Amino acid sequence: MEERQPQQLTANRVYFTELDRITYSQVAWTPTDVDDIKRALARKLKLLALTKGHIVIAASHLLESELARELILPNPELLSERVIVPALRSDYTSCGAFLDAKKASDSPFEQQLYYGDEQCDMAQLVDSSALVVRWNPSEASGWFKNRLLSDIRNERSLVSVRLKRMGLALPAELEVELESTPTLNRGFVYQATKRHNNVALQEIVCSYADFLYYLSGAKAVQSEGVLPQENLVDFHISDLNSDCCRLSEHEVFFKIFIDTVKAHTSTHFPADLLDALSIADAISLHRLAMESQFVDKYNAIQQKTKEGLKISDPERLVLLMDELLTFEEELHRNYSKALDLEMPSKLRQTRTRTTAAFLNAIASLVVLPYGSIVGTTDIIVSGLRVLNRDQLASGIQAKIENGLRFLEQLTMQLVGFNRPVMLDFVDRLKARYELQMHGLT
Repeated sequence: MEERQPQQLTANRVYFTELDRITYSQVAWTPTDVDDIKRALARKLKLLALTKGHIVIAASHLLESELARELILPNPELLSERVIVPALRSDYTSCGAFLDAKKASDSPFEQQLYYGDEQCDMAQLVDSSALVVRWNPSEASGWFKNRLLSDIRNERSLVSVRLKRMGLALPAELEVELESTPTLNRGFVYQATKRHNNVALQEIVCSYADFLYYLSGAKAVQSEGVLPQENLVDFHISDLNSDCCRLSEHEVFFKIFIDTVKAHTSTHFPADLLDALSIADAISLHRLAMESQFVDKYNAIQQKTKEGLKISDPERLVLLMDELLTFEEELHRNYSKALDLEMPSKLRQTRTRTTAAFLNAIASLVVLPYGSIVGTTDIIVSGLRVLNRDQLASGIQAKIENGLRFLEQLTMQLVGFNRPVMLDFVDRLKARYELQMHGLT
């Protein structure tokens, strides 16, 4: 197991919370429902693998969640390739030690979640091959408590607006109870609100507590992500009609980025790309996206766009609807600008390669009087071999082959530093999709 402190992670990363078992364990799902949930989770993991340096996931979510284990255990390269980076509490020496502590919990329900062969397999996989990022639980808990109390006292906060629209007010005794506990966690919030016997109040406050819990985790590992809503949690409290909406990574990639690519290149791009690509494809493409600097460029545009907005939230964690709409418009404009700059380079690259290939073909062919076409390489090398100069022939043949390779490298260099990072990566995505559609991989 390799360890990093949050500040030591250099690649762009997003804190992914949708494997939290609580988000899908409270309903009696049908087998079809479960398949749909797994498909949606796999789709999001694959998308983030294509667009982010790391996907940071709490170690507890990896161990507790049946769906997490079903998705990740068959694909251990997600961990060994650093696509997924588990977030492990700083007070445990290993994921195995964390698992043992949970098995010894005072809560029988919690014990049950951590007992099983798959839980042990996941802990061993993390400890043997993963990069983990450490986080401080006391700091995260302190921020969670302070932010929750601050927001329920702020009449303009999301939770206060939602309560007011439902004709509700937070009971004073509940606020005192939340403030008086030394260590506040969302489990305590669940129990405290439940005692007031108001389902609507409980749903709103607990949903917001879940949201802040995820935000505290993101802050603890310094992985806020670029988009403030779905990157952190798909939370129900965000559905506030005219006050707030979501701009998801999926919407950005397809609605803004891919649609912009299509507008610039008049090329077809399949909407079912993520379903067609396997997780193994996503891991391979992740490596390419990192090496080609696609991830850096894609996220730099998002980050600079967000920094250019006037954000009402001082910590830039929650955007209101008008801010999100502006964000979306600016993202579209900035992606278009980046692709406008890449198009001449892309066309120049294609033209240069085509010209080089054409000249190569002309220069390497000789038409003899009797009509047969023979490569100049073959003529030279064959003539030398007739003269018993095999060593010289082999040397000349190697030089010619090396020269052709050098010509290809030189052709690439002529494109210049501003190479089409985004367009080239989209081409690779399309190529991988087409191979899958033809059953060639």
